[in-house]
Amino acid sequence: MSYILNTSQQIKEMLKELHLSSVEELFSHLPDSIRLKDELKIPPGISEDELGALIKSNADKNTPLSCYNSFLGGGLYFHYLPAALKHLLLRSEFYTAYTPYQAECSQGVLQAIYEYQTYMCMLTGMEVSNASLYDGASSLAEAVLMSLRINKRKKVLIAESVHPEYREVLKTYLKGFEFTLEEIPFTKEGMLDINKLRASLDEATSCLAIQTPNFFGLIEDTQTITQTIKEKGVLSIVVTNPFSLSLLKELSLLGADIVCGDGQPLGSPLSLGGPAFGFLTTKKEFMRQLPGRIVGKTKDREGNDGFCLTLQAREQHIRREKATSNICSNQSLNAIGAAIYLSLLGKEEFRRAGTYALNLSHYCYEGLGALPSVSMPFSGRFFNEFIWHLPQAEEVWQALYGRNIICGILVEKFYPQLKNCILTCCTERKTKEEIDDFIKNVEELTK
Repeated sequence: MSYILNTSQQIKEMLKELHLSSVEELFSHLPDSIRLKDELKIPPGISEDELGALIKSNADKNTPLSCYNSFLGGGLYFHYLPAALKHLLLRSEFYTAYTPYQAECSQGVLQAIYEYQTYMCMLTGMEVSNASLYDGASSLAEAVLMSLRINKRKKVLIAESVHPEYREVLKTYLKGFEFTLEEIPFTKEGMLDINKLRASLDEATSCLAIQTPNFFGLIEDTQTITQTIKEKGVLSIVVTNPFSLSLLKELSLLGADIVCGDGQPLGSPLSLGGPAFGFLTTKKEFMRQLPGRIVGKTKDREGNDGFCLTLQAREQHIRREKATSNICSNQSLNAIGAAIYLSLLGKEEFRRAGTYALNLSHYCYEGLGALPSVSMPFSGRFFNEFIWHLPQAEEVWQALYGRNIICGILVEKFYPQLKNCILTCCTERKTKEEIDDFIKNVEELTK
């Protein structure tokens, strides 16, 4: 049975509308190397017990991250999760409620999302937050589309130091539109090149997207950057790690128009690369261009507090061409998890966790930097991850992995100019003993 039950006549009509002669031509843009040539190899059915045993045997081949001394970062982070978080989040009223379509029946969920929005505004200093997006990469793409709707311009600038996977997702989002995308390189210090930025600014420029801390962990001079582009009426989009805002200034104070990113550091575990959620906050004047939905607080006819979906201009609630976003998936459960996480820690403990991460990462930076074979290509102005260089980095990376140490990300595959460089991260979960052991092993392997 065909997966999509279109009649021959329907297929013919759709192909005619697309000016194509066949379904094969529809998929001709796909590389031949990734196209399936044979029938799907689906084995015959097996019993429930056999299936369970098969899945378990495959799962047992995996080694959990907890078995490694891991220094992975680059967008997903291993943070402390309060024990109460999991138990609260698994309550059935949260866990089974994907998203509140029938708002009048979902007051508790709506209030929890409202609290989440409040926390995100407090962290970023912005005036309004939506009710979460799919992930950090899609939040950047939605922020860019939002800016294009606001000022009706056609040119997008993005810093090369923004997460490379975020940039790829943005290119995918913009592919179907008549917009131009230009990347602004970074300097030898790993920061946005202000001079190249000035040369690229013109009357057609809609927005500039930067990341701080950027992909290399460095804290950009956000205020100077935003002041530079405001002279041309260009909107500033700032991607950030929300955990860094435990210590760094609210981005509203540095001139940001839109702040977005991935909320995984706020209460989400590391499990097969996630789970994650995207956040997006902005100024009140841009509220009607926010993608997704906003939960608002109101009063019922008896004067009691109530919560409702105040703005919901996505395709499920409005004509597709009028929607601010055509991606209906969001991550309400993870967003609620962020609200629970922040409420359990409170302001002081959240700041303390950030201080631990900052101090431990700089301790690791100094320890590695003292080794004769290691050099530091960039400055020490970073939050909790940094780039370091050593000859034969990949060989050392593999050798450390064999010793149950994941030293970070080899960045050469994203940035060929940073050959033999590794991105290493320390969160508050690391200990001095784990860092010392890591440095000792690097020293042994590079003698």
